Amino acid sequence: MEEKEIFENVNLDDLKSILELSEVKKLPKSEYVEKKIEVESKNEQIQNKQVNEEPEKKANNSESKNEKSTDILKVESNFFPKLFKRGDIISVTIVKIEASGVMVSAGSKEDHFIPTHGLSLRPVSSPEEVVKVGNKIDVLVMRDGDSGSGVVLSKKMADYVKKWRELKSKFEKDEIVQGHVVKAIKGGLLIDIDGITAFLPQSQIGLRKGETTESFVNKKLDFHILEIDQSIKRIIVSRLKVLSELKDKEKKLALVNLKKGEICDGIVRSVQDFGVFVDIGNGIEGLVRVNELTWGRRRPPLEIVKLGESVKVKVVSVNLDTGKVSLSLRQTKPYPWDNVENKFPIESTVEGTVIRIHPFGAVVELDDGLTGLIHISQLDTKRVNKVEDIVKIGDKVQAKIIAVDKENKKIKLSRKALLENR
Repeated sequence: MEEKEIFENVNLDDLKSILELSEVKKLPKSEYVEKKIEVESKNEQIQNKQVNEEPEKKANNSESKNEKSTDILKVESNFFPKLFKRGDIISVTIVKIEASGVMVSAGSKEDHFIPTHGLSLRPVSSPEEVVKVGNKIDVLVMRDGDSGSGVVLSKKMADYVKKWRELKSKFEKDEIVQGHVVKAIKGGLLIDIDGITAFLPQSQIGLRKGETTESFVNKKLDFHILEIDQSIKRIIVSRLKVLSELKDKEKKLALVNLKKGEICDGIVRSVQDFGVFVDIGNGIEGLVRVNELTWGRRRPPLEIVKLGESVKVKVVSVNLDTGKVSLSLRQTKPYPWDNVENKFPIESTVEGTVIRIHPFGAVVELDDGLTGLIHISQLDTKRVNKVEDIVKIGDKVQAKIIAVDKENKKIKLSRKALLENR
């Protein structure tokens, strides 16, 4: 069958099918051109045939044939897809590595060259440091070749675009990024985050005692992004925020592990009228209320502890919801009445301080949490009409222990007994 007869037997729908099949199978460009020539030839023959037909028939069919011609032209325009578009990120395959760069395949008949400096955001001396033959990589189309100057692809710029997108996403999600400290400059540090430069202000470093900005150079650190603006290539990061979050996590973990009744070493950080705040580590400061400072009478906290003093405290309670910890200083020491008979045996002589005066006698503090009473009749060898005639609050007095009632927590003292033995 002649070529003319073949074309006459192929209708418009068949042509569309041929073209669509070619497109699906992604024929090489040379076969695309051949197919296009066939389509143009068929289109020309259809037009010539229309010229030779009778005017009446042409008039009747003109509208139908014009629609078919338009459809053919539409098929032609869609038949040749554009392989590259400037600004797009496409996937290519490394097919060859050369001394100065790599050859990549983008699915077309022609391979393309990417120089070594276009492979990485960081300086590299050879392509092998970045890629291997067979690797699939993403590249940015810098030039699409429409101007006749050739296609230009860059992995470096694709990485640059993707990294900015990634950093912006991390900023929006408040996620941590890791960077390498490159240089100490005035006001802070320059940070390299996978080839993107960021600035860490000195106020956001979180310097501890003995640290300087220079001591962080060449170290890898974690950061939070405080500000990001690609249009002016500006990224501000903070290490202080990361340290704060880490401290909070350590504190929460320590609170969970802190048990009621546990004895901890601490340092007095603050002294208030209502109690003392003690740092027991991991960012936890507990409160020792004034009634838990001593077994004895209530006294101003500064009479019992000093700011910065090292102390032992007992955990009374832990509130995981509020993070508050109650502590006790007195419970780290033995309960004074437990060993009172051994420490203050009957007939022994003791010395104490008068802390209260009643009409019937004077109360003397012997030790932390232990007091004794000198009855008015035991104050002197002679008759005493008024306690204040013999002793006053704050006086130091000596007396003999004449009775100990551990169950009722009472100690009887006698100053008179000592005077009679002189």
